[in-house]
Amino acid sequence: MTYKRNNKRFSVKGRGTYLTKADFIMTYYADLEACKCFFFDMKWPTGYYCEKCGCTHHYYMKGKGSYRCCECHHDERLLSNTCFQDCKLPLNKLLYGIFLIYADKRSISSLELTEELNVNYKTACLLQTKCRLLMRSSNTKQMLDSSFYESDVVYIGAKSEGKQGMGTDKQAFLVILSTHKEHEYPMYVKLIEIEKDSGANIEAQFSKNVKMSKDRILNTDGKTTFNILKSNLQVKNDKINYQENESKLYFLNKIASNFKSTIQGIYHGIGKRMIPLYFSEFEWRFNHRHTKDFMGKICKYIRNSTIMTRKDIVTARIYILSIEVWNFLRDVKWALTLNNKRL
Repeated sequence: MTYKRNNKRFSVKGRGTYLTKADFIMTYYADLEACKCFFFDMKWPTGYYCEKCGCTHHYYMKGKGSYRCCECHHDERLLSNTCFQDCKLPLNKLLYGIFLIYADKRSISSLELTEELNVNYKTACLLQTKCRLLMRSSNTKQMLDSSFYESDVVYIGAKSEGKQGMGTDKQAFLVILSTHKEHEYPMYVKLIEIEKDSGANIEAQFSKNVKMSKDRILNTDGKTTFNILKSNLQVKNDKINYQENESKLYFLNKIASNFKSTIQGIYHGIGKRMIPLYFSEFEWRFNHRHTKDFMGKICKYIRNSTIMTRKDIVTARIYILSIEVWNFLRDVKWALTLNNKRL
C-alpha cells in the first residue's frame, strides 16, 4: 500500500505493529469478534484453562457472555479479576477508549473522550483513572539506570498568598532524568510527588527509583538538599544561569514546562488528590514515546491488573501505595496457575 505526498510515493509497510486511529476502527471497533479474540488472548495467552479444575475444554455461553468449563461448569468472563471487571461498556467501545488514552501523544481530556465514545462524563473519568493507575503500576517497576542524571524539585499549582519558596502550598514534585552524556536529550524521566522539598525525601525517592554508585554523575541547580546524595553519587551542585540558551538543566526545565502546559491547556486545572496520577501519565507518555505496539502494552497491563472498586478509585492515593503488593500477589497466583496446568 502506498500514498502520495508532494508527487512522491511513500510505502506504509514499514509501520510494523503501529496502529493509526483509522486502522484500529477497521480492525477492532467495527469487528466485535476481533475484540473478543483480543481479550481472550489477553486472559488466556496459552489457551483456555479453568481456574477451578484446570480443564482446557470449554464452550461459550452467548446469553451470559461467559466461557463455561466442560468439566466443572465454572463460568468465567473475559474481564473477570481485572481492573475492568463488571464494566458495562461493549468490548469494542471499551477497547477503543483504552486505545485513545494510551496512543494519544499529547493526552486526551475526559470531555474529548466523552464525545468520542458517546458515554457520560463520569464513565469517561472512571476509564481514564483506571488507565492512569495502570500507567502508575508500569512506572513503579522501572528504575533509572545511567551514568548521568539530572534532577530538580519543581512546584505546580495556583499562587499561594504570603508563602514563597520552599514554604509554598504548591505541590512539589521531583524530576529526575537519565542521559547518555551530560546535558543531552534524556532517555527516560521520573516525575515523583513529594510532600516537602527536603534532603530526607529526596534520598528516599532516589534509593527507590535510581540505580546509584560513586562512578555516576548527578547534575543539579545548586540546592543544598541534594548534598545528602554525595555518599552515593558524584553530585555537581552548581548554580545555573538560566539566561543562557543552553543551560545545564535545559531539557529538565523544558519537560517540567511541558507538563505544566499540558495540565493548563488540556485539563484546565486538576485537584491536588489526583496530581500523582497525572504525573504518572506524563511520565509514561515520555518514556514510551517510541512505542509502536500499543495493543501489546494494553494486553499486558490489563492481564496483570487487579480488581479496582469505586472506593479504590476515589481513594487513589491509598490504592497507589498498595498497588505493588497487589501486583506481587497477582504474579504469584499466575505462576501457581501455570504450574498446575503443566501438571
